[in-house]
Amino acid sequence: MRLLSKRVTLNDTNKSIICTVPTENLLTVFGFCHTISRRPKIQGSGSNYPSKSVKAEPRPIDVERSSLYFAALLIIALVAFWPSYFAPGLGTSSFYIHIHAFTATLWMLMLIVQPWLVRTYRYELHGALGRFSFVLAPVLLISMLLLANHRLRTVGDEAYQIQTYILYLQVSLVLLFSVSYGLAIWYRSRTDLHARFMICTGLTLIDPVFARLSYLVHPDSAQFHQWVTFGLTDLVLLALIWFERRGSGTSRWVFPVMLCLFVVLQIPALFWLTNYAPWQTFALWFKSIPLT
Repeated sequence: MRLLSKRVTLNDTNKSIICTVPTENLLTVFGFCHTISRRPKIQGSGSNYPSKSVKAEPRPIDVERSSLYFAALLIIALVAFWPSYFAPGLGTSSFYIHIHAFTATLWMLMLIVQPWLVRTYRYELHGALGRFSFVLAPVLLISMLLLANHRLRTVGDEAYQIQTYILYLQVSLVLLFSVSYGLAIWYRSRTDLHARFMICTGLTLIDPVFARLSYLVHPDSAQFHQWVTFGLTDLVLLALIWFERRGSGTSRWVFPVMLCLFVVLQIPALFWLTNYAPWQTFALWFKSIPLT
């Protein structure tokens, strides 16, 4: 059998290859080399595959950057509570207010620090703070309930009705925080879900912070404040849903589900359903419990 060598030039690379094959198989080699030389090239790469086959992977939102937003929320909280809490002096506030302010501040600090620890690969410290939340979260919830009970038991008759309205706001935030934190712990082995539910615990803080700011600007209508603060909370959730519309499908359900839960619990406050007998009965029962 006679061997024949043939030099073949590839037009798109200006390179040559030497094909040494039996004569009867030379046409097959020509066909193979021809196919290589005609394969289109992707601009800006060394690959010989068509550009249409390359698609950008959808990217979810970067939850590790949430530290910046919670840091901003903490600064706004300091401004919002300065006239009523810091300016008069800490001695003018009750023990229950101090405990609530202290635990809420610790929680906001944890929401700032924890994503940063993940971003800087300090996983052991992140886990240690996560275990500390097993204590902090219940104490924060208890402080909210104790403060609500204290205010309801000490308020005068002229302000009792509005205090029952505030009681609903406090109880609804306890429920939202509990669900968010409980699901975050349930999904702690799924970092994408865990992080999103932890963000939702922070969203419960928008209402009390911005309600204080709204009160400074417009001190007359409590219902006006709730439309502002609830609207802002819902807008944040809608923005998160929008940014995640092309992200991974395994975690995209978190913010829509939590938005529905937020809205359901907002409706009674927005439309003053707390004035009706069922809630007034609950408020009277809660007042009768000697927690404070």
